[in-house]
Amino acid sequence: MNTYLISSVSLRLLADEIKKITDGKTNIININYDESNIDNVIDECAYFSLLNEEKIVIVKNFKLNAEAKKIEKYLDNPNPNTLLILVVDSIDKRSTIYKKIKDKGHIIEINELKPNELSSKINNYCKTNNIQIDYLAVNKLIEYNISNYDLILNDIDKIFIINNKITEEVVEEYGSKINGEDTFSLSDAITSKDFKKVKELLDNFITEKQEVIPFVALLANQYRIIYATKNLQESNELIAKKLGIHPYRVKIAKDKSYLYSKEEILNILLWLCDLDKELKSLNVNQYTLLKNFLIKII
Repeated sequence: MNTYLISSVSLRLLADEIKKITDGKTNIININYDESNIDNVIDECAYFSLLNEEKIVIVKNFKLNAEAKKIEKYLDNPNPNTLLILVVDSIDKRSTIYKKIKDKGHIIEINELKPNELSSKINNYCKTNNIQIDYLAVNKLIEYNISNYDLILNDIDKIFIINNKITEEVVEEYGSKINGEDTFSLSDAITSKDFKKVKELLDNFITEKQEVIPFVALLANQYRIIYATKNLQESNELIAKKLGIHPYRVKIAKDKSYLYSKEEILNILLWLCDLDKELKSLNVNQYTLLKNFLIKII
């Protein structure tokens, strides 16, 4: 079965994995499941071209819900010319779709990088893109971006436009520094629905001129973990092992998961995705956009 089920905590690592799977092929159909439905996905997969051409269908934001069960019939007799990639926020191993794909297809879970893996990935990225970077600069980027791989590469891309040799001094001058303690406190207050505390911390966040884009990435990651713990009815240790994070983070996320329905978390993740797009494309004050997002979830 030419079918993949993929979950990832990183958009960059997800893109790398999809690139390996597609291997330079050009007949690729991208579907955003939030803007489509299961019938459209099945129709696209089942369609045979007149030239019997191979194609790849990538479905992002796929949901392993009741509606998705319709795809099981297709998976019993898939189009041999279609390679299907289903990208989900988290994998529910109890679902029949998971079991079908695990039996005949491919399951890929991309978890957070371990410290040594993170440094290696950063160096490989720079080598591939002919970017000179030294050891101290790598460590400084990891510190400034709280070990978030996507944010680190975004910072490298930005700095490389200014200076093609990245040193610790260059990172200190041009890098985006996330105030870890204050940022985590604000993220914790939002995900805990402590909106009185949110107002106080948000005022500090704005006063200190913290960057909103990396904060949105941090917040989205927190909600993905909450969603995963809500779906995985297993021990904290097992969930932590699957997600590649510390069991204490799972405990905190599981406690918060009782504050939300699954639908509510998925809506928040969608709003965060919209917020990220707006921050990168609209000429609007970043703090105004963040406040608009917070109004939606209160």
